[in-house]
Amino acid sequence: MPDVLSQFVEPATLWRGDTLGSVDGAAVNLDAADFGSLVEVARSLASTGHDVVDLTPEQLPLGPLARSIDALADQLLNGTGFVLLRGFPVEDLSVEEAAIVFWAVGLHLGRPVSQSVMGDRLGHVIDVSGKDPHARAYRNANELTPHTDPADILSFLCLHPAKSGGMSRFASSMTVHEEIARRRPDLLENLYRGFRYHRFGEQADGLPQVTPHFLPVFSERDGRVSCRYLRQYIEIAADEFDDIVLSRGDVEALDLFESIVAEPGLAVDFTLQKGEAIFANNFTVLHARSGFEDDADPTKKRHLLRLWIAAHDARPIQPTMTMYEGEPGIPPQPGRIPSYQHNIESN
Repeated sequence: MPDVLSQFVEPATLWRGDTLGSVDGAAVNLDAADFGSLVEVARSLASTGHDVVDLTPEQLPLGPLARSIDALADQLLNGTGFVLLRGFPVEDLSVEEAAIVFWAVGLHLGRPVSQSVMGDRLGHVIDVSGKDPHARAYRNANELTPHTDPADILSFLCLHPAKSGGMSRFASSMTVHEEIARRRPDLLENLYRGFRYHRFGEQADGLPQVTPHFLPVFSERDGRVSCRYLRQYIEIAADEFDDIVLSRGDVEALDLFESIVAEPGLAVDFTLQKGEAIFANNFTVLHARSGFEDDADPTKKRHLLRLWIAAHDARPIQPTMTMYEGEPGIPPQPGRIPSYQHNIESN
C-alpha cells in the first residue's frame, strides 16, 4: 500500500453526485445528424443478416459521430470516468439496427469482450428469472449492490425502461478511497490486501471455484489507483469455504465502503431512458441498480444492451486484480449459461 495515498489518486476522478447536480452534469446530448451515416450503414447491414459481433471497425465508420466518441474515450480514461450519451435513435431502429449502432461505438472505444460463460460480447440485459429462478444478477429483476465488472469500460444502452424501478446509481470509487483515507486510514490496509472471490463456476475447466489469490479492492500501479469490488462474491467465498475467514476489520472495511457509497450526495442516481447510453470506467467508478418491475406486455419489458470493453489504451492494473484467466471479460464455456443457486444474507 502506498505511503501517501492521495498522490496516486487522479484529481479528475474525484467527483460527487452533489457537485454534478444530477446526471445532467455528466450528459452529452447528440442529435440525428451525429448518427446519420452510421444509421444508414446499420440498416444496410441488418437487412443482409450480418451478425453484429462479427462486424469490424472498417465496416462501421462513425462519420460525424467520431469526434464525440473520441471525446468520450478521453473522459472515460483520463477524466471523470463517467459519461451519459443521449440521443441514440432507438425509436427509429429495430433491435438489430440499434445493436449495430451501439456495437460500432464500442469498437471505437476498444474491443468488446465476453460477459459470461455464454461468450456474449453484446449482452441483452433482460429479466429471465421466470425461466431461470437462479439467473445471474444482470438477468433478473433484483437489486444490484455497488460493484465493478471485469473490463476497462462498461456501457449500457436503454432500448426500453422498466415499468417501475431500475434506478441506476454511479459513484466515484476514488472518492470512496479518499473518504476512507480521511476517516479510517487503518481500514485501507484490509482493502489493499483484498479478498478471495467465488467464481460461481465461470472459471475455465480445471481451475478452483475460489480465486487462489487475494484480489485487492484498491491497488496502485504506475502512479494510478484502481478499484475492483463485488462484495457478494467475497462473502459467498467465505460462507462456503471454512479456510476463508473475514476478520472483524475486513467486515468493518467492507461496511464502511458501502456506507460511504450510500451517503446522500456522494453518488448520482438516475433511470436510463430510451436512447440513453451510460459509459463508465470500471476501475474508477462503481455502479448499482435498484430492483424493478416489468410491464405485463412482453413488448414493453425492460431491455438494455450491454458492452464490456477492453480499452485501446488500457489502464495499468496489478495482475492480482483479475478474477478469471484471460481477462478482461469472463472466459466462454460452451453449452453453459450464467446461473447459480447461491444466496447469502448481507451482513
